[in-house]
Amino acid sequence: MKTPNDITLQDVKNKANLFLESYHSSLTLPVPIEDIAELKLGLKVILISGLIKNFGVNAFINQNFDSIVIDEGMYTKQPERIRFTIAEEIGHLFLHKDWYSKDGPKGLEEYITWQEKLDNKLFDYIERQARTFASMVLMPEKVLKESWDKFVIQNRIPAPCSVFDLPDTFPELAQEFAVTADSLLVRLSFLKLVTVPDGFWKRVRKR
Repeated sequence: MKTPNDITLQDVKNKANLFLESYHSSLTLPVPIEDIAELKLGLKVILISGLIKNFGVNAFINQNFDSIVIDEGMYTKQPERIRFTIAEEIGHLFLHKDWYSKDGPKGLEEYITWQEKLDNKLFDYIERQARTFASMVLMPEKVLKESWDKFVIQNRIPAPCSVFDLPDTFPELAQEFAVTADSLLVRLSFLKLVTVPDGFWKRVRKR
């Protein structure tokens, strides 16, 4: 059994590619992540009001891997964020199932105490792995690079470009993938298609 500390970036990429090959080989956009979760993986999406307000949690997958619990307000008001959240929870299924089945929480109350007891570095690590998986699934590398090449030509920007070169039409590209502009920017930066200076995200969060 691989623990989260044993999982490499290549492992995450391999799992994301396997997921796409198995459940969405056409790579048409946007990736129908909620339909895949419910119809192909058999996961129930359960909405709970006040999940964020009362527990500080926006979503989690249970230990049995048969349902994803999501904050109802976020689900109704932030569709792009929800898509990423569902993909992230599926990431836990594909990356951490054995470890999570043994050591993970069974329900909401147990999730809170489990998270509090978990080593902060380990928790950050598994969340980062799941986010990376979600990014790779919702913005497949091959399709994203093709769309990016067209975007660069249409908007006459350098390649690779700086984040400060991005035109006002950048959110439209994010809409093709049904993700937030920030999620798209992180993915493009990861692929070294857009350069983001040190401290950029800290400045953005302070706005």
